[in-house]
Amino acid sequence: MQYLFEFSGENPELALQELAALFYPSNFKVVKRFDNFAVLESSVDERQVKELSERTAFLHLAATVVTKLKSLLLKELDKVNWNFVQIPFCVRAIDLTTAQSPQLEARLASPIYDYFAHHKNGKMPIVSLERPKTTVLFVITSKEIYVTNMLWKVSKGRFKKREPMKKPAFHPTTLKPKLARLLINLSRAKKGETLLDPFCGTGSILVEAGILGIKPTGIDMDKEMIKGSRKNTAFYGVRASLIEGDATKLIRTLNANSVDAIATDPPYGRSTRIGAKNIHVLYKDFLSSAHKILKKGRFVALLYPDSINAKKLMSKKQWKEIFSSSLYVHGGLTRKFLILHKR
Repeated sequence: MQYLFEFSGENPELALQELAALFYPSNFKVVKRFDNFAVLESSVDERQVKELSERTAFLHLAATVVTKLKSLLLKELDKVNWNFVQIPFCVRAIDLTTAQSPQLEARLASPIYDYFAHHKNGKMPIVSLERPKTTVLFVITSKEIYVTNMLWKVSKGRFKKREPMKKPAFHPTTLKPKLARLLINLSRAKKGETLLDPFCGTGSILVEAGILGIKPTGIDMDKEMIKGSRKNTAFYGVRASLIEGDATKLIRTLNANSVDAIATDPPYGRSTRIGAKNIHVLYKDFLSSAHKILKKGRFVALLYPDSINAKKLMSKKQWKEIFSSSLYVHGGLTRKFLILHKR
């Protein structure tokens, strides 16, 4: 089955990697890429696509591809089997060409009306813009038109209640919930599995993991950060295991090969107690330590500043690089993402 996804726009490559991580261990084939869209082919069913879409951070919408058209002429639209449409329905159009047509969505709804009139005992369908059972989405490019059945669309402000300033324990380095969610997804942690943040700070990653039904464990060497994590996880109703400990010596507090996934945003070495000779030693020792407690074949998702070359600090005997990318945040700050697979 083919699915069409629209990304939120910050970084399409990161968004595609997030989808790959959420589809894992299933695979997909990239059929087409254009603008902020991707058409993917996969054996995953629609119910699963809806579920993984709800988890995403960088996705705007997901839809099943019903067919492709060469034009919007009536003779082309009449070829479409509209049997997938449930009542009430609505039509939406995303026109990526320069030829913006007034009343386009109303015009595209006309052949659906005709279909019901001829094939459903003359029963005329009902349109609902607010609560449709089916949203027929047309994505119009200069070369082809995708007719799709929308499965999921992002709701506005879904991370707003968990922004740093909304949390009872605030720290200026707190990770925003959208990036925390992205890191968790990139780590390929599944519902019911254990996720570790060994530099948990005030618990942004732990909160998002708990909301997703993942079992979060947070470690930090700063007692005050652990207190902050406890306040924040409790505030959002998340149960987390919180440990005051050293990320470079994880085997002291966790069993070998016991963790399903690691997602973390380590300290940047600016005005912070890092517990190592320097920031580069911290990263190197952490990666070595993480290898001991992570299950074989599982993943680490790491977020760090572009001033650090984390790839040079990892052992290629221990880790395989899956993906790396950069994301401009603000004020000249660019963050890097690195996904590692334990050999």
